[in-house]
Amino acid sequence: MSKKKGIQPGLRSLSKTEKTILILLSRDLFKTSRSIPQDPDWEEVYQECLRQSVPILVWNALDKAQIPVDTVERWKNTGIASAYHNLQVAWQHLLVDRLMEKGRIPYVILKGSASGAYYPAPMDRIMGDVDFLVNPDHLERAGEILKAEGFTPWEEEHICHVVYRKENIHLEMHFEPAGVPYGKPGELVREYMKDVMEQAREIQVEGEKLRVPSRFHHGLILLLHTSHHLTGEGIGLRHLCDWAVFVASMTDEEFRQLFEEKLKAIGMWRFARLLTQTCIRYLGCPARPWTGKEEPDLTAAMIRDIFDGGNFGNKEEKRKQEAYLISNRGKDGVGKRSILWQLAAAMNEVVRTHMPAAQKFPVLLPLGWVFYGGRYWIRMMKGQRPKIQPREMLEGASSRRELYRQFGLFQREP
Repeated sequence: MSKKKGIQPGLRSLSKTEKTILILLSRDLFKTSRSIPQDPDWEEVYQECLRQSVPILVWNALDKAQIPVDTVERWKNTGIASAYHNLQVAWQHLLVDRLMEKGRIPYVILKGSASGAYYPAPMDRIMGDVDFLVNPDHLERAGEILKAEGFTPWEEEHICHVVYRKENIHLEMHFEPAGVPYGKPGELVREYMKDVMEQAREIQVEGEKLRVPSRFHHGLILLLHTSHHLTGEGIGLRHLCDWAVFVASMTDEEFRQLFEEKLKAIGMWRFARLLTQTCIRYLGCPARPWTGKEEPDLTAAMIRDIFDGGNFGNKEEKRKQEAYLISNRGKDGVGKRSILWQLAAAMNEVVRTHMPAAQKFPVLLPLGWVFYGGRYWIRMMKGQRPKIQPREMLEGASSRRELYRQFGLFQREP
């Protein structure tokens, strides 16, 4: 791999804490016998597990006798709270099923229980928000059903979903998955997704049925979602675990038959190979010949980037600012244009998302820049938004752009 400016493979080694977490995850998910480093700081391990949204998976593989009693107690309480949270989210998934079935609206759950189904113990995966997909033609009718049940739409616009809230329930109703790229790759993704409802399968959650995507559609959605957040605020170990258990559920031949041709057509085959190589190397996922020649510098850089960001970038606020200089969430590739051009494109994306009229009337874009840029500045001065450090932001974005560029997102391979 070329060592161009901005690439950071080998810049730092994984810490003892990070190595410990990865080994314990490999023990739980794939029953490896890897040895953990001597005398890790268990409180630090616990805190990092929280930031990466994997405390239950790591807890399962722990020798509790090695850990200070107070840390064990906090970890145990976290596990109880997480189990209760997961149960609530599962009930909310079932609520979506009941409401959509009542309206005879086809749907599938995205991520969440759909991802959990591939884990050895599905409820050990910590759930996030409730995301589900409906056909665009059914969006309005599904919204009316939700409103009749007391849900209210959230005013903020989004490029691929509508949010509905009721008390502590937060539903994201998608009309397409996050991360669908621009141009020809995006057209192909939408073509691949046309039969997602017809190909949906059913799983059992708390003794009741739930509709989730087929294996092909689930894998495609995972890749799009991962690249979307990777080039934005970042991904965490939970994303990596989701992909690892999914890939491990298929033989080499099964994966190739389902994915190779289609992922090559949209320029995601290289990214899928690198992501899987990272799972094999660090999580103990069984080797897969379809991943090709190992690229250790890039997989090392990928795992460091995951640890540096935390789940959805929760460790470093500046990563969310850097995202504007990296890519439009990877939707048009990474690093193809100058940083200043990318900033302008990202700002236009923000304006179009929050001001739909700008889609039809580009003359409104400069007004949006002034309005949304000014609003951020006012909120920043009030302490409601993080301060912008231009130099750090530029350095971080340049480094990440150069790394992500090598992942070949939406760049077709021969």
